[in-house]
Amino acid sequence: MPPERWARVLTKVLPPDLVVHRSSRVPQAFHARFCAEDRFYRYRIHLGPRDPHRTRYVFESGFALDLQKMQEGAAQLVGDHDFRAFTEELEPHVNNTRRTLRSVRVRRVRDEVWVDVVGTAFLRGMMRRMSGALFEIGRGIRPVVEVSKLLDPEQRDKLQWPVVLPAKGLCLMKIRYTQPLRDHRVQFNSSLDLP
Repeated sequence: MPPERWARVLTKVLPPDLVVHRSSRVPQAFHARFCAEDRFYRYRIHLGPRDPHRTRYVFESGFALDLQKMQEGAAQLVGDHDFRAFTEELEPHVNNTRRTLRSVRVRRVRDEVWVDVVGTAFLRGMMRRMSGALFEIGRGIRPVVEVSKLLDPEQRDKLQWPVVLPAKGLCLMKIRYTQPLRDHRVQFNSSLDLP
């Protein structure tokens, strides 16, 4: 079957809430996970009254949040850091918890706060725990200065680690591949986990 037809064929057999927009041939060495240049995740925090149409896709906070403080905390996450304090359980084979975040943006969109993060790779639970830290900052129960302390291996174990927000607010928005494709495991020599 020609590669271009796979999108239509797969869409017919997938559940109704999934669709394949495009399909094409890739090199034999292509790996969807390890050839990614970066990933863009969004975490949605709903501030308004419960909305049954969105409840499966947002974290319903029920609290007013200080957006400016959340943005200050987000700025500290950008760059190459040890994100061990922002993970959940690590697999035994994961020994490198350094990751690079290219951007962390917090903004209000109507009655929601969106935490948009672009990074080269993520540890298991990292996106949900980072969003949890920013949520705690927004509520006023965690000072902004603790973000840098949580990124510091010398100080992180002296602090209560941030809450892990529910998975339902998290969405993978985009994965970017650049040409020529390359396997980033060679560059980082580490195992990568899901956010």
